[in-house]
Amino acid sequence: MKKLVFISTLILSLSLFNACTGDEKVKVGSLTPAKFELPFNNASAKKGEVIRVEVSVAVPEEVDEIRVFTKDTTIFEGNATKKNYVFEVSTRSWDIGTNQLTLESKTKEGKSRRDNRIIKIFPDFSPKDYTAEVIQVFPHATTSYTQGLEFDGGQLYEGTGGKGATGVSMVAKVDLVSGAIKEKKELDKKYFGEGITIMGDRLYQLTWQEHTCFVYDKNTLEELETFTYTGEGWGLCNDGENLIMSDGSERIYFRDPNTFGMKKSIEVFSNNGPVKGLNELEYINGKIYANIYTRNKMVIIDPETGAVTGNIDASILALDYRKTGEVLNGIAYKASTKQLFVTGKNWPNLLEIGLRLDN
Repeated sequence: MKKLVFISTLILSLSLFNACTGDEKVKVGSLTPAKFELPFNNASAKKGEVIRVEVSVAVPEEVDEIRVFTKDTTIFEGNATKKNYVFEVSTRSWDIGTNQLTLESKTKEGKSRRDNRIIKIFPDFSPKDYTAEVIQVFPHATTSYTQGLEFDGGQLYEGTGGKGATGVSMVAKVDLVSGAIKEKKELDKKYFGEGITIMGDRLYQLTWQEHTCFVYDKNTLEELETFTYTGEGWGLCNDGENLIMSDGSERIYFRDPNTFGMKKSIEVFSNNGPVKGLNELEYINGKIYANIYTRNKMVIIDPETGAVTGNIDASILALDYRKTGEVLNGIAYKASTKQLFVTGKNWPNLLEIGLRLDN
């Protein structure tokens, strides 16, 4: 009986061995026909630098062709005839901010695979450094949690945020000399008001997390229409053609003033990396000026590239004028007199400032 069991076990083992070594073999080959060895993902480089790109092909006999490219440039395209490729790639034409490098490989079976690398491009220059100096001091309502500030001719407009105990969200006409609120339009209590800007006779006001942009007649403050958008609304300005919007990240969005549809976006980078926390915005002589949330600092941004061209140290303003208010926020430029004004959330003063070049 034991011999019979042994013979049966031996026959079963041989059957399994034959099944494993029969005609249906596991295909030998790489699941990743080609991949990047360099650069590493999320690498960074200064604009214009040459970066080294290394590609390895697992089994060249199984790969028909490979292609290395960015969104608008093909670096290499051809048959895979060897295991390793090296390219020296200039970043001169790459955008400031996030760029994607892609390797596409096609096998001889007609299957495609992709390997991607994210490369962060920093500006190749240092921003100019400025210090804000006070020229004149004006009163400002300490009940105004400033989110937007803008002149239209000689009239100062302010947008504020708040819900319940944190204050009132509104858009208002403000008298510069006295700080008095002349006219105002309050938002429903479910909205937290954010940045404002004026184009023509239309005044636009963002909301923080309610995905709504209100449009008013700038003269009467009568509501004309609303737009919706995704994400948060923080700062708002315009270049005469586009609405320019921040959302608290390093991104700035350019939107159609008639539809609020997004036309393009840029990432804001200095030579040290991304600048996050972009808040209230003002467009001045072809540049975007932006508050940095929670910091007593403003930056000057090239709207074409996103590169920071200037840093403004405003720490002395907060030290001397914030009092019991909160963070610096609010930039307004009076074009007719070339005056620059700033304030903060619940600050008792609105300040005309000048900029002293430090370097």
